Amino acid sequence: MTALLELEEVHAGYGPTSVLHGVSLSVPEGGVVSLLGANGAGKTTTLRAITGGVRWTGDIRFAGRSLRRMPTEEIVRRGIAHVPEGRGICTELTVDENLKLGSHLRRDGPEVRKDYDRVFEYFPVLKERRRLSASTLSGGEQQMLAVARALLMRPRLMLLDEPSLGLAPMVVRSIFEIIRTINQTSNVAVLLVEQNARIALEMSSSAYVLEVGRVAVHGAGSELQDNESVRRSYLGY
Repeated sequence: MTALLELEEVHAGYGPTSVLHGVSLSVPEGGVVSLLGANGAGKTTTLRAITGGVRWTGDIRFAGRSLRRMPTEEIVRRGIAHVPEGRGICTELTVDENLKLGSHLRRDGPEVRKDYDRVFEYFPVLKERRRLSASTLSGGEQQMLAVARALLMRPRLMLLDEPSLGLAPMVVRSIFEIIRTINQTSNVAVLLVEQNARIALEMSSSAYVLEVGRVAVHGAGSELQDNESVRRSYLGY
C-alpha cells in the first residue's frame, strides 16, 4: 500500500532533552498503525513532532511532501487531525461549540453539514447533548466529542493519543469499534498511541514498539499479538 505518512530518522525532544533517537515508521493510505511502548518511550513526542508541536530533525512526509518548517495550522489543513491525550476539549464551551472548532477552517458549507450528520450517526449521544456544556459529559462522551471534532476537519489521517485512558472497558470497546468503522467507511488512516496493547493490536495492520526513543520492534499487528516474547518484554501482557 502507498505510504500516506512517513517518518525517516526523526530525532526530537524538549530543550536540551532528547526523546526520539532516529524513529522511522510509515502509515499506509487508509491503514491503522499502532505505536506502543512504556511510559516515556516517546510515543506522544512522535505525534507532537508530526503536528509541529516539538522541534525535530530527519524527515516527516505526508502525502509525499515534507512537513519540515510547516506551521501546525497548515499541517491540519493538509489533512492531519490530532486527538491529544486527555482529549483537549474546551469544557467551558457547549458540545456544539466544540464541534464547530473542528470545522472552522473549512469553507465547504454543504459538505460540513453532511459531515455533521455523519458524526451524529457515529455518536448519537452528542446530538442529544449538543446544547449542553461539554463539562457535563462523562469521560467516554468527552472522548467521543474529541474524536467527532477531529472528524469534522475531514482528515486523511487521525493521530489518536491514548483514547482509552481512564475509561471503563465497555466504553473503550465501543469507542474502538467506532474508530474501526470510521477507518473502514471513510478511509481515514489512523496512527494510534495506546497503552492497551491487546485492543490496539486487534485493529492494527501493523505496529511499532518504542523503547527509550527508538523502534525496538516492528511487525504486523497479528504477529506481535501472537509473539509471546514480544508481549512479555514490551507490551506487558
